[in-house]
Amino acid sequence: MADLSARWAALGLPSPRSQPLSEGARARLAHLAELRDIGGPSEAARAGAEFAGERWLRPDLLGVRPWLAPDTPAREVVPAVLRAEWTGFLALLGESGPWVYAPDVRALQELSGAYAALVTAARTAPEAEVLLAAERSLALGAHRTLLVRLEVTPYRQPTRSGVSAERLHDLETAFWTLAGTQAAQAHARWQARR
Repeated sequence: MADLSARWAALGLPSPRSQPLSEGARARLAHLAELRDIGGPSEAARAGAEFAGERWLRPDLLGVRPWLAPDTPAREVVPAVLRAEWTGFLALLGESGPWVYAPDVRALQELSGAYAALVTAARTAPEAEVLLAAERSLALGAHRTLLVRLEVTPYRQPTRSGVSAERLHDLETAFWTLAGTQAAQAHARWQARR
């Protein structure tokens, strides 16, 4: 157990399962926790100011948008995304989930579904498998921390036939690939119209 704790700490999580999780919060792990309709510069500026203090807003949105400056201040990230992709929805998928910017409701539903698949799979996985998957994912990008974020709470209910680290890693990779693809398509459409 000490070895697992040290490995979680190396991923930036010194106290796994340290935040309590009510039954209501458990049910909302993969549901929208925040949603803003970004219809223009004023909404983008308001959302940027409102969520600038959110730890994962900046890395989540910039991590899948290599065309934006990596040193964009947190307060300016949502306005920068708007300028690059135009209108959309800014959302936090689950209380411990990722921040996303989706061009439309369908895209948001796709992202939500991909994240829910990861949460559902991780919920039944043994800790060692979740940890191994988290280590693999984080090696691919500093923003790829979805499993680490989930592990802050006692969300897992392991079963004997829980999924493997490889499957969890594939699910997280699929989520980030989808987020990046949607962002790139929105960016390309907006650039073509300008």
